[in-house]
Amino acid sequence: TEKWTDCLILVTRNQIMWHCPEGDDDNYDRTIIYRDEARFRGAFSAPGTDGRRLWILDGEGDYDVLIELDTVDGEVLQVLEIEGTSDGHDAVRVGNRIFMVDTRGGDIVEIELPASEEPYYESSLKEGATDVWKDDWANVVKRHKGFSRLDHINNVAVHPDVLVASLHGGSGIKIGKRRDNKDNATNAPTRHSVLLRSTPEEEGRELNVEMDGFAPVTNMGTWCHNTAFWKDEATSQVKLVALNSKAGSIVSVVVSGPNVGERNEIWLPDMNHPVLIPPKGVARAYKNGAHVFSKGLAVQDNVAFFGVSYARAPNLRQTVPESLLVAVDLITGKEKWVRVIRSNGLIGQILTESYLGWQMQLPADMSTIEMTYHGVGGIMVKICDDADDYVDEGETPFCDDFASVDRKINMKCKGTSQLAKKGKELCCACGGGDEYQSPMLAGGLDAEILKVEDHITATTTFAQSSECLDANGVTKQLPLKMKQKREVRNITNFDMDLQLIIKHLCNLDVDPIAQRLIGMGDDGTNLDKQFTNDFQTNNGNAIIKARSFENKIKLGATGMQLIFSSRSANEIYHFPWLNDWLPMLEERIFKPIGVPVNRIIRMMFANMPEGSTINFHQDKNTWVQRAHRVHVPIITHQDIFFLSQIIAYDPETEESEKQILRVKSNAGEVYEFNNALAHAVRNLGSSRIHLIIDWTEEPIEESAIVKLSPGDLCAHDQTDGLVCAPEAVEQREEL
Repeated sequence: TEKWTDCLILVTRNQIMWHCPEGDDDNYDRTIIYRDEARFRGAFSAPGTDGRRLWILDGEGDYDVLIELDTVDGEVLQVLEIEGTSDGHDAVRVGNRIFMVDTRGGDIVEIELPASEEPYYESSLKEGATDVWKDDWANVVKRHKGFSRLDHINNVAVHPDVLVASLHGGSGIKIGKRRDNKDNATNAPTRHSVLLRSTPEEEGRELNVEMDGFAPVTNMGTWCHNTAFWKDEATSQVKLVALNSKAGSIVSVVVSGPNVGERNEIWLPDMNHPVLIPPKGVARAYKNGAHVFSKGLAVQDNVAFFGVSYARAPNLRQTVPESLLVAVDLITGKEKWVRVIRSNGLIGQILTESYLGWQMQLPADMSTIEMTYHGVGGIMVKICDDADDYVDEGETPFCDDFASVDRKINMKCKGTSQLAKKGKELCCACGGGDEYQSPMLAGGLDAEILKVEDHITATTTFAQSSECLDANGVTKQLPLKMKQKREVRNITNFDMDLQLIIKHLCNLDVDPIAQRLIGMGDDGTNLDKQFTNDFQTNNGNAIIKARSFENKIKLGATGMQLIFSSRSANEIYHFPWLNDWLPMLEERIFKPIGVPVNRIIRMMFANMPEGSTINFHQDKNTWVQRAHRVHVPIITHQDIFFLSQIIAYDPETEESEKQILRVKSNAGEVYEFNNALAHAVRNLGSSRIHLIIDWTEEPIEESAIVKLSPGDLCAHDQTDGLVCAPEAVEQREEL
């Protein structure tokens, strides 16, 4: 029995995402199943595969393809080309048939469900799948005709007898090659029209009133997307439900039962939601193009799930960093919840468990990392600034009178009056202003990266996770082999190699640790004094003299060492304050993440005072390749920029370029980072403190541990380890 709380599969431009709606806004289960440089248009389940195979429609290249994906290990098993199609907009599976919308050709293409790759080949055949007739090609069995490219088919809903298509290309029935109604396609209402499934391909046509007694539904809205049938048991009506995309709303029209043709606008978006407000310059440049837009719809248990964003113009849609995922009760019209999704483009399709036929199998170690691209691969969009933006304080900009609420050109712009002429010269709303091209930047994360000079390609953030260990009870971890020099050079793509760069372990409560660190200062608020050499040696810790090259890399950064190692990690130094901190760290950190102290070769509280910076560098030597580097953010803020750099290679152009990933973390979001990669830190705000742990997979021999004395002053020797001496005033002054 379907339930509205069942999990969902979201299909965005280049991601297949799994979301479970139960929980609060931040604390709910979600993961990225698959990410690629693609243009995903639809997805459906592969039967007979134990719920671990998914077929995806991808229209990124010159032709449409079906991709068979293993949802557990992320492996692509098959890629099948669909003959004679490109720019496919939708794919729906019913039984052993797939109905794909060929928007460019104007047809709905019926395809046999392909057999899956081993070990599910035989079991998929038993469930109705079919062998391909030609290697690497899907079996096209029929092209349902009746529409043209001008109709711009967007989506299809499949009924046992008919195919219901949403058409954006203007209303009116075609007569030969002519329309009897030449509505402008941009503003014409979407018409939901029908093809009879049993009609032979060569006789295919759109049903009409004169010949069939059927009239298309034309009162749903404009630029409608996604279509579903819903039976309202309370009224005994069957309703066609769709997204009135131009208004960002969801609408129903009665197609059977009492009051056929009755329209109901079920839900309208809150236009003041931050995710739905486009950047000012983009809104001015695109006018109606940068405006609320809804796409992606599924109905389950009387609840509709759909996506909403601010981008209406097609060339803006792929640049959206965030969308809203909304759940609305179709009976009451009330929201169940609204989630902010880091979608990297619009949500194009939503799959329910009842549509899939089962719960999808997911990776045992589900990723809780979400990545948002900035500039979206260099895509340029129009920006427009009113030329009167720079006015004295208290003055109202002249152009404010021309920009109406719905961003349409104000009537004041028209005519030859002096006012209109000035508007046309200065104001974006009148076609004037300063217009230019810029990489697309939008959303809160994009605004943040403008604060630093580094050109940041993408930002990772973390979803809530309370599970620190994997399914086998082992600490989640990156593969150590990827820290070897030859392997590091192979990390060239954030999409494909993210699992080799960073791993989110879990979220922990670190507030007691933060409060203890703060309390070490004289006034209970200072976060820097306790990290000075004087404070540490005077209060019983040992310190290490920084090497000259470290002073050039770490400008202003300080640390509180608890454990350190020689370069080869054959000697492990325990600092005096370790014993004081150990009980709290074992309870709060070590036990939850499954790392005992006898596997830790280095550990420190790393402090970045305001204005400090760590320049790009790579950690080297044997200890790096032996150890997992874990960061536990203790005290942090929005103006910290932890950056990782790779050399990205484009096989098409055979060119390489440096790309930078920002790792944005909140307090308690524990993650492992591959510190063999180049990395840097910029602090534009107050002090930031991380607990940094380097741990090995094998226990440390007791004989390798060297316990330092309070007040010891240590320096790196010329070979491998540390040379430490008892406290001495002259030595401390020298440091």
